[in-house]
Amino acid sequence: MVIAGKILAALTLVGQIMAGGHEGTGHEGSWMDKWLLSYDFGLTIWTIITFFIVLAILKWKAWGPLINALDKREEDIRNALSSAEKAREDADKVAEDYDEMIRKAQAEAQKIVAESKSTGERVREEIKVTAEKEAGDILEKAQKQIQSEKANAIQEIRSAVVELSLQAASKVIEKNLDSEDNRRLIKETVDGIGKA
Repeated sequence: MVIAGKILAALTLVGQIMAGGHEGTGHEGSWMDKWLLSYDFGLTIWTIITFFIVLAILKWKAWGPLINALDKREEDIRNALSSAEKAREDADKVAEDYDEMIRKAQAEAQKIVAESKSTGERVREEIKVTAEKEAGDILEKAQKQIQSEKANAIQEIRSAVVELSLQAASKVIEKNLDSEDNRRLIKETVDGIGKA
């Protein structure tokens, strides 16, 4: 506004100088020359007042809405940039969260694999120990059974030897040796043979 006032003052001064130079010539000129070159203080005041009124109307009707529109546009751009920055930050955070989830999933998978291997080894060892224990139990039971059968067989053989010895002795002596003393004597003899 200050520049417009200076321009108007300069035009007025130029108009006065030119109007002053033509006063002494007597040349009337056209109405345009008279209007441009003549100076009227009242016209100048009304021109300035009209200029400022037009300037106020322009500010009110044109510059105000134009400035408001530019301010709104600037605010919209700032909001859009802010939203874009926030969206970028959110995307970065989501990407970081996704990467973290992948790292956790990989670690969990490795942990599960390691635990599975460990569990497999433990189960294998348990099965091995159980099988060895069962085999030992079966072997011990078989040895006990063998010992028992052996003892039974030896007892039966001894009994059979006693009977056979008695029968052989009876036939040799032709005497019946059923007495208890004879049986005891033969049994001691047979037991002594088994130990020797």
